[in-house]
Amino acid sequence: MPIYNSEKFLKDSINSVLHQTYQNLEIIVIDDGSTDNSLKILQKYSDKITVIHQENKGLADALNVGIKNMNGKWFKWFSPDDILYSDAIEILVNEAKKLPENTIIYSNWELIDNVGKKIRDFFESNYNELNIFEYNVRLLDGQQINVNTTLIPASLFEKGCLIQNLEDPVAIDYDFFLRAGMLYDTKFYLISKSLVQYRIHSLQLSHKNIIKTLSYLLKIRKNIMSKLDDADKKHYLQHLSLYKKNKSISKKTLEFGLKLTQNFLPNEITDKLLVFYVNYIRNNR
Repeated sequence: MPIYNSEKFLKDSINSVLHQTYQNLEIIVIDDGSTDNSLKILQKYSDKITVIHQENKGLADALNVGIKNMNGKWFKWFSPDDILYSDAIEILVNEAKKLPENTIIYSNWELIDNVGKKIRDFFESNYNELNIFEYNVRLLDGQQINVNTTLIPASLFEKGCLIQNLEDPVAIDYDFFLRAGMLYDTKFYLISKSLVQYRIHSLQLSHKNIIKTLSYLLKIRKNIMSKLDDADKKHYLQHLSLYKKNKSISKKTLEFGLKLTQNFLPNEITDKLLVFYVNYIRNNR
């Protein structure tokens, strides 16, 4: 768990991890130079979790410090805003044992508000029957995965697929997933059950400057595509073009509305509308 000024929801989040039905786990929390009471809260759990304090170096650095200090076979990145269902890790690990080692598992999730009230269920698109190439095409098109629902094999880090320090920290999970799929032949597998309560609130990093983040995703795709040989790159671009062409009219209309929102509305209006559009499109891929 990477922490930075997270005092408001930190206790609830940590308690949800401590009270898992699956107990063969280690909890590593990296306090990335918090200036609020986060570190004091963490110290109360010091007999149950590993707390690492460092000067503020950013999200990617905090995550990589945690990865370097972990001993487990699987890695779970979890945010201090959110809540894990009590059987979440047990379900993820049991599923992981049935699947090939190079598999990232993720799940559906619940959206909750500032006080923990459920807003709605979020059902991810189920692409479990697709091969790695076909899934990567969806990732290139913008398929997002809620990183807080995932279980990631530690072997990926050993192969060199690490968390990158990017200009836009909100995009580091998408960058990681796209590189894992396209450069490290990783498969993605959905558990069609909600395992996480994902909290949305005004201080959330992922809901600030969303226009900038959406533009930055294009840079990420170009960078990763540049690492492919010409034949593979051409193959991906052909199938991506075909996939976009065959989308339903409703999906194309939603994506056109997203572009209009990005390009023509003032900034104070765009962020809320873009959050709606991005989530709705994602929920209907």
